[in-house]
Amino acid sequence: MPPRLIQSETFKRSLEKLQANEQTLVKASVMDLFSDISEHGKPRAGLRYHEIDRKVRDPGIHSISPGMGLRVIIHQGGDDYVLLYVDHHNPAYDWAERRRLQPNPQTGAMQLVNLEEITQVVTRTVTQTQTLLFNHYEPEYLMSLGVPEAYVEAVRHATAENCDGLIEVLPDEASERLIDLMDGKLVMPPAPVHTGDPYDHPDARKHFAVTTDEDELQRAMQGRWEEWMVYLHPTQRLLAERQQSGPVKVSGSAGTGKTVVALHRTASLVRQRPRARVLLTSYSRPLAARLEEKLRTLLPEAGLHRQVTVINLHRLASQLARQWNIPSNIISARDIEAHLRAAAQTTASDLPFPLLQAEWHGVIEPQGISSWEQYRVASRVGRGTPLGARQRKALWTVYEELYRRLRSCGETTWNLLLHEVTRALETRGPQFNHAIIDEAQDLGRAELSFLRALVSPGENDLFLCGDPGQRIFRARSSWLACGIDVRGRSHRLKINYRTSRQIREYADTLLPQISDEEGQPEHRRTVNRFSGPVPEHRRCSSPEDQLQTVTTWIKTRLHEGLTPGEIAVFTRAQPGTLATQLSEALQIPTQSLDDQAHDPGKLTVTTMHRAKGMEYRAVILAQLSADQIPSPQALQGAHDPADYEARLEEEKQLLYVASTRAREYLLSTWVGQASPLLQLRLPDVP
Repeated sequence: MPPRLIQSETFKRSLEKLQANEQTLVKASVMDLFSDISEHGKPRAGLRYHEIDRKVRDPGIHSISPGMGLRVIIHQGGDDYVLLYVDHHNPAYDWAERRRLQPNPQTGAMQLVNLEEITQVVTRTVTQTQTLLFNHYEPEYLMSLGVPEAYVEAVRHATAENCDGLIEVLPDEASERLIDLMDGKLVMPPAPVHTGDPYDHPDARKHFAVTTDEDELQRAMQGRWEEWMVYLHPTQRLLAERQQSGPVKVSGSAGTGKTVVALHRTASLVRQRPRARVLLTSYSRPLAARLEEKLRTLLPEAGLHRQVTVINLHRLASQLARQWNIPSNIISARDIEAHLRAAAQTTASDLPFPLLQAEWHGVIEPQGISSWEQYRVASRVGRGTPLGARQRKALWTVYEELYRRLRSCGETTWNLLLHEVTRALETRGPQFNHAIIDEAQDLGRAELSFLRALVSPGENDLFLCGDPGQRIFRARSSWLACGIDVRGRSHRLKINYRTSRQIREYADTLLPQISDEEGQPEHRRTVNRFSGPVPEHRRCSSPEDQLQTVTTWIKTRLHEGLTPGEIAVFTRAQPGTLATQLSEALQIPTQSLDDQAHDPGKLTVTTMHRAKGMEYRAVILAQLSADQIPSPQALQGAHDPADYEARLEEEKQLLYVASTRAREYLLSTWVGQASPLLQLRLPDVP
């Protein structure tokens, strides 16, 4: 086998933290190293390839010196050169002293072990008196689950009080399997994989990438680790590539890689079925646009990419409606209210108008009810106001007139349009063989019914990814009632790659008990891959003080080396004035992400809703006063008690979504009294 250059996840993440000019220097040295070992079988003298002048735990560890005081830590094992880490001289060597690269004795997968953290965990655990979680498992069994040999005793001494810190430093595959054990599941060791190459083992592919040619290495060096999406840990890869007998659900809290799995699933289906019609979709247009951009990276072949339709569901419904001559003139909520008032007046209805609104928005429109026969037997489960048959009949008289007015004007709503196109699909037939849906938790009954009718039922038909804790556009709807049965085909991702443990733990406190699409409690145990600063919370004395607080905090992050594009400010309402003020104070252009792609040279200042699907190193949640979140406008239109509770739940989840866009730094600010969504959990904030 010729010499190989292998890139590790730890190297790529450390490279991303360097200044731009330092990254350029390191990348050039790595390319030189690749050329040297490819052509001559060893590094040339100019790279200053040498053993480090420290007492290391692994004799295979070496370094090269690109310049500017930087050191690239490399492990050489035979003809394999593994890029492990990069930093300035002392931090790089400190890191190297504590590492060892070795295969797992049971699985054969290559693993990178932090020996100092093991020592700290063992020292901490052996003095504990709490119940040991894994002590009754044999070492061989734990290693077969992916636990590195050096970590076995630490794992066997783990308790409920300290296991989070331990699981944080374990490989992903081991962490997931230990979490399943903690949840009381029976975990069978994965089937042995005899590849003969420890870097080719499924458990190792998430952490190491073998580059076979210069172009591939160049692509790998350009983007972030998450963006070079050939890396999936075994659970993700299995979900992306496995054949399924019907609809599949993939859930997980924010940052667990659901979108990456959805994209890989799309690519896998296209490559396996060259003639299949594949739909990749989401709820909103900006999210669909980001999926399109990422799919081009993962599926660059033009012929294969054309096989995939990437579009949000509402736009697709509108296209089909125009194609089939179905009225598609969508009107606003204000226009619907005017039509409803006119219908009530025409029919001389004495029913309370709030009741007419609540029943229309909560029952009639979502279910697509178009006749008295349908309404008479329609389910109202979960509605706060009970109705008898006489009241239903009186209500329907008004809705019948409302429908007549809409038809005469050629107008409709999104929900009604979706139901009309769904009925047309029942006669025209499905339009796709497979559909992959990201952010599926935001689909209401109309979207779910449309989706079911779009795709031929059968193997690998629907693949739905979502998080019930991020439901911010639609109230919960039963998938089963819409013909989407995922029983026996539901999977949960448990490793958080995007946010620090501190931010994730804070965000989790914002949510009450979360229910899935069928109303069952959602288990959300998650482990993070890294730690960071504790989220900050600042009460400000005035709007001017809040502006100064936000400005100073952003300047500090910029001084630390973050770029404007790595920082975002989110507000509940439109932040136009704040965006102008920050741009003037910082002398930095801003962006709102309305329909434009993210510009790395601009500071993002936008609403919490537009934060969906984005990620930043630093996030500010501004204007979190009691009179701004929960939004008075959002709650004002909720006349039915059930609607009020649902909208309040959406406000909490919106705050969760915005908080989990932050990777390392999170600041919350408000003037006066803090939002009750914060105060309930942060009573001691000054």
